[in-house]
Amino acid sequence: MTDRDPLEGVSPDRLAWHQGALDRDPAVCADEQPDKPGFPCVRPKFFHEVHEDVLGRTWPFAFEGRLTVAHRAPVADGMVTVQTGDHGTVVLAEPIWCTGHKATEPYQEDIEHQGAELVATIPTLCHGLADVLGVQLVQRPFSPREPRVHAVLNISEDMHALNAAGLDVAAAVLVEHAATLRHLARKLSALEVGR
Repeated sequence: MTDRDPLEGVSPDRLAWHQGALDRDPAVCADEQPDKPGFPCVRPKFFHEVHEDVLGRTWPFAFEGRLTVAHRAPVADGMVTVQTGDHGTVVLAEPIWCTGHKATEPYQEDIEHQGAELVATIPTLCHGLADVLGVQLVQRPFSPREPRVHAVLNISEDMHALNAAGLDVAAAVLVEHAATLRHLARKLSALEVGR
């Protein structure tokens, strides 16, 4: 047995994701690892093929028993109604770019408008098609820190093997995705001006 800290040498960025998983940050997957309590999944909430902890250990992403039907909040005349645990019924305008809401949230500040996620997909030698640089518009209108519409960019730490041809394909895909990011930046700029 050793007194060495198991997290010694882990990068500050990965430690931040680990702490986010422990704190149940909504951006982090945080699914518990079988037989390894205290080492939940540190990957972003977006879909991933396998879970991974702060130390790089992986385990299967299991769907059995975990899928639930998320009831969608009703929308009428551009207004969405969400039931919250702390403020009861909340009715607010739904932006045209929003893809919908869950019908219930524990806290009003958890209400979030989300646009469609736009990703670049690159063929890899190790994982087949891999989605990279996912971007979407989001707004948490009741957030005390940032209630304005903004973009979130999913930059994961996953490593993928590419040969020379694959690297050329990746470069072409990323150039095309850069145009998507620029287009979304202009859309976001217009939304910021119009608020």
